[in-house]
Amino acid sequence: MATTIDDIGLVGINVRIWRYMAVLYPTPGTSWRKFAFVLPVCAMNLMQFFYLLRMWSDLPAFLLNLFFFAAIFNSLMRTWLVIIKRREFEKFLEELFRLYRWILDSGDEYSRTILLEAEREAHRLAVFNLTASFLDIVGALVFTLFKDERSHPFGVALPLLDMTRTPVYEIFYLLQIPTPLLLSVLYMPFVSVFAGFALFGRAMLRILVHKLSLIGGQQQDAGARYQRLTACIRFYIEVLGYVRNLNNLVNLIVAIEAIVFGSIICSLLFCLNIITSPTQIVSIVMYILTMLYVLYTYYNRANDLVIENALVADAVYNVPWYEGNMRFRKTLLIFLMQTQCPLEIRVGNVYPMTLAMFQSLLNASYSYFTMLRGVTNK
Repeated sequence: MATTIDDIGLVGINVRIWRYMAVLYPTPGTSWRKFAFVLPVCAMNLMQFFYLLRMWSDLPAFLLNLFFFAAIFNSLMRTWLVIIKRREFEKFLEELFRLYRWILDSGDEYSRTILLEAEREAHRLAVFNLTASFLDIVGALVFTLFKDERSHPFGVALPLLDMTRTPVYEIFYLLQIPTPLLLSVLYMPFVSVFAGFALFGRAMLRILVHKLSLIGGQQQDAGARYQRLTACIRFYIEVLGYVRNLNNLVNLIVAIEAIVFGSIICSLLFCLNIITSPTQIVSIVMYILTMLYVLYTYYNRANDLVIENALVADAVYNVPWYEGNMRFRKTLLIFLMQTQCPLEIRVGNVYPMTLAMFQSLLNASYSYFTMLRGVTNK
């Protein structure tokens, strides 16, 4: 039985990482850790910016390093967002834990099965994300060793300093060796936590559909039937509050990431159109797939909430209203009207996070890419 939020498979791995980094639940003895983890990456990101200023004349190299700069900036932005909104995140995690224990303590075996299934899925996703991110960055470190010229895994520069001279090159290369671990724990936990939050929302909606299917039948008297209906309504209100709080927590960051990732994909496609090195082509394809995977994880999990909410509306519609009395029918009708409202996470509180929106984002990125290609080919 889970006794703390760290024990819940939905978010446990990522919360433990953030707790260790003091991003969440800092104590007087651990508060320094967030600065020890984040500030070195901030310094590296600043040096990447100086490097980009030197690369204006080499467009393919500039675009490739722009991807690294934007990816690391995005990981820092996610982490700083959690640090700044720490109390909101901790309050939301407490709410998730309360709902989790409430469902388990209900004694419903079907609800327990649905929750455990969501936990296993979220746990597998978190492990895969961290492992894939770590190996991807290790590959970037190793790849530079096989280049003919000296270069750092992540292009860095400082004013008035030649980064390819010995021992400067060796020193900064060694300083970048911890980056697979640092960037993995900065970049991926937010993605996995978002997926875990959405999976829990989906699980609650599935449980609600099951509870609605149990309403009706000749063996239920009017009082029992109405009591089951009101219990379902209270459960749905809890789900509504959970999803709305989740939307308030993440809508800004997903809006920024939609713009950043869309721009990165467009830039990488353009870079793919102008380079000739097979090694760089393979690298860029991998980077594009990474961006697509992260975006798809966001939008697919958010889309699940929209689908499951539609199934709740269908379940309410299929409740045998004709078996109930007038009070039951009026309550059911009001509940049915309530379930027609979309239950969704919105990008910047404007556009719903659905797979249709994901497709529109990709279409926009491709459109800008074709425009850039058309301009440069003239």
